[in-house]
Formats: sequence, structure tokens, C-alpha cells
Amino acid sequence: MSGPAMAGNFRTGIKPRTTIKPRTALLRVRALLAGGLVLGVGATMTLAAWNDSEFSTGTFSASSFALQSSTDSGGTWQEHATSATAATMAFDAAGMSPGSVNYAAIWVRTTSGSLSGTLALQGGQLAQGGDAALFAAFDYRVVRYSSGSCDAGQFGAGSSYIVGSSSSKLALGTAGSSTAVAANAASPVQLCFEITMKTTADNSLQGTSSGAVWEIQGTSDS
Repeated sequence: MSGPAMAGNFRTGIKPRTTIKPRTALLRVRALLAGGLVLGVGATMTLAAWNDSEFSTGTFSASSFALQSSTDSGGTWQEHATSATAATMAFDAAGMSPGSVNYAAIWVRTTSGSLSGTLALQGGQLAQGGDAALFAAFDYRVVRYSSGSCDAGQFGAGSSYIVGSSSSKLALGTAGSSTAVAANAASPVQLCFEITMKTTADNSLQGTSSGAVWEIQGTSDS
């Protein structure tokens, strides 16, 4: 084609087909690549993890610790939880005079199903309505024993003393040492009390009366 003819074609604004196809193809490729990138991001965002859970439960119950006592060497057992319902020890203490000695026992054990624990004898307190001067005129000792009667024979040099010793007696208000008590009503703690009126008791105490109340405080081992 001659030069003027080609110039006429450019003037009419007709573009050769070879300039359209490559550009269109390039745009399409770019569009597909862009779409592929978007699809890839979308696939990552929609992934999810599996999950599962386990649950457990437990049931809890409280143990118990309770005491009861006997003043007839284990013949009868009862709970005496307050000073108003205190067990009465069988002292033959009527008509005591200076130097007189009396003995009485109390046995203590846990109840059936109870934990083991420790017993602590608290100091004696003046009983309601008692004469304070007469109360102060007495001394006492306490031993833990395992056999025999509650009498003078329990208070030897090798005895297990809760209050006092083989050579000393203490005021009624003196607290004693602790001792173990078995679980589940087994092996009662046998305590023997010895009460002595002081030889120095005043003559003015004749005809008076008094009493003492002791608390045996128990604490469980767990």
C-alpha cells in the first residue's frame, strides 16, 4: 500500500486489530490473577477448628466428731454438752474434813462413726450456788488409767498424770494436760479424779457446801 493511502487510514481513525487483541488478553490475565488472590484469602478466613469439652463433678460430705461420757465405768453412756447437763461424778464427799480424800471416775469416748481426737481437761469452775471459800480449800489430781478401780492405787510414781503428779496436788481451777481419744467409740479414756481437802482448811468452813464443774474439751484430729 502506498504512503498516502496509509496516511488516509490513520486519518479515518481505524486502528489495526493487532493492537486490540494483546491488550485485551493482558487485562483478562490480570483480572484472573487478581480473582485468584481474592479467592485464596477468602479460603484462609473461612477455616475453622474442631472443639470438644469434658466436664467432671464431685460430691463432698463432712466428717463428724462427738464425745460422750460415763460415770459408772462404761455401764451407761450419754452426751453432756453443757454445764447445765454435766455428768455427776460419784464422789463420796459428804462430811469431808481437813485431810480427807475422795475418788471418782469419768470415762470419755467418741461416738460411733466419729473421728479420733484429743481431750483437754479445763480447770474446774465453782458450781452455781457453791461456797467459794470451800472450793478454794480443795486440791486435786487426775490420772488416766486402763484397769482396776479408781482409788489411791492409781496414783503411783509411774501413773499417767493429767493433773498433778505423784508428789503434788493442785488447786481445783488448774487445767490438765491433753490426751488422745480413739475414733468410732473405741478404747474409752478412763480418768480418775482424786479430791483432797487441804489440812489448812479454816474451821469456819464447817457446814458449808460447794461443787466444781470441769469441762473436757475435745478436738478432732482432722
